Amino acid sequence: MPFSPPIDPDSRESLNWSSFATILLPSLACYYVSAVLTIRPYPFLVRLFVLPVTLCILYRCSVSLDLSHLNQSARNQWLNYWNEALLLGMTFFSMRAIAWTFTATPPRRIDSGKPSAAQLCFTGRYHEWNWSSGLHVPTEWRPTNSRTLFVLETLASAIIHVIILDILHYHLQSFSPNTFGSPKGGTIFTVIGIPDLRSTYISFLSGIVIYSAIQSTYDGFTIFGIILFQQNPTQWPPFFDHPWRSTSLNRFWAKGWHQVFRYEFIAVGGRPLYALGFGRIGAVLGVFTASGTLHVLGNWGLGHEAEFWAVGGYFVIQGVGVVLEGVWKKVFGHQVGGALGWMWTVAWAVGWANLLIDAWARAGLIGSAFFPGGARPVDVMMKLL
Repeated sequence: MPFSPPIDPDSRESLNWSSFATILLPSLACYYVSAVLTIRPYPFLVRLFVLPVTLCILYRCSVSLDLSHLNQSARNQWLNYWNEALLLGMTFFSMRAIAWTFTATPPRRIDSGKPSAAQLCFTGRYHEWNWSSGLHVPTEWRPTNSRTLFVLETLASAIIHVIILDILHYHLQSFSPNTFGSPKGGTIFTVIGIPDLRSTYISFLSGIVIYSAIQSTYDGFTIFGIILFQQNPTQWPPFFDHPWRSTSLNRFWAKGWHQVFRYEFIAVGGRPLYALGFGRIGAVLGVFTASGTLHVLGNWGLGHEAEFWAVGGYFVIQGVGVVLEGVWKKVFGHQVGGALGWMWTVAWAVGWANLLIDAWARAGLIGSAFFPGGARPVDVMMKLL
């Protein structure tokens, strides 16, 4: 199900002081107000009255800004992924506003009786909050008793993952530098619409690129939080839990992959369907449908037609896989696991990813430039060698 881009990219505004004050700042202010109304907490009717205003202003920001150029400079298609990030952020804020509006339990930090609205705005997984019930927190591998060592090991992780990210990204772009390796985009399939070994290899490597990008970004935020805000290392637990070791889809998506959107997906997707009588199956599919919606709107931000089947359908089909694992357990009396479980997980997650990665490739995402000219790690290493 395709639908058109937000608006013509040429009619969207670049980010400058004027657009920041009139478009971006009001959306951030509405997000903060939603947090204030939730923390206090204000009566439900007050939160409900403010919700549509918040959603409208967040939507306005999503379709009015173009972050691929600044201060009226020429539009740079290599930086178009910033528009995807904008849509992902605004959609996430919208989901949070909805979840906060309908919550029955006021949020509070486990270590503090009175959290601030700013803390609620910036928390990721609600780690150490009363809303984190059932959240899987990976085992810490860095020394938390020494800020210096913790930061150094996190810095090493960031550098390693940035290098992995760029080497693999460069390799992917080299497959077809004039089509999906460029901002204009193109299909990864040799025969359009038909996955093959080449497209599956591209999809697999793209998954590693995504993982490395998220991990290195989280490492950067970790270092920033500890050094600048003097936060405790225990406030920054690992983001992933060895997803490559997963022997089931359930383990991969509930523990191995990051859980930053977990609460929101449950609140806007899983809980409503469960309450309507669809049970665990409905809740699981609702969660993955919410995830699919987030990613569909992110892809929409690239300025191309967004296809729910290709992008959102990937996440829905992952939910179907989790449901099938539940059926397996009921029939055979034990969970999916072991070597066969690992092969099943890789086949289902990577096999269906052909459709997702192809949609991103056709939208020009693989052709993005993540580093400024001359600063790309691959280019630096080539000069040194």
